[in-house]
Amino acid sequence: MTAADESTAIAVDVKPGQAHDAPRLKPMLKRTAARLDEVDQVVGDKAFDGAAQRRACAAIGAAAVIPAKSNRVDPEPLDKAAYRERNRVERLFAKLKEFRRVATRYEKLRETFLGMIHLALGFIRLRAKTNVNTA
Repeated sequence: MTAADESTAIAVDVKPGQAHDAPRLKPMLKRTAARLDEVDQVVGDKAFDGAAQRRACAAIGAAAVIPAKSNRVDPEPLDKAAYRERNRVERLFAKLKEFRRVATRYEKLRETFLGMIHLALGFIRLRAKTNVNTA
């Protein structure tokens, strides 16, 4: 999933549990770039520290804010202030997991599970908009 903040998902995809996330970064960035005018930064964890993932970020004109793995020979500099903002996206994941059906993956089919994720994200977005309007 790519997200803008704790209540706004941009692109969502489902993969098997045993599959790694890093190879999915390039297609997800393409989908995200297609929906947004501009992507300034891509913030990810150490799992995305690879040359291919960094090139994918550069291809859409975004800076890769990804910490280096401990075994990396020539680590890239890390913007720590920008990396701290990653918690906003992690909060979206936490809100999504509050929906039991999503957290436990009751649905067997990919399409059904993806639909449930979209429904839960819609509720999260509505809740955020309602809280802004009443405050």
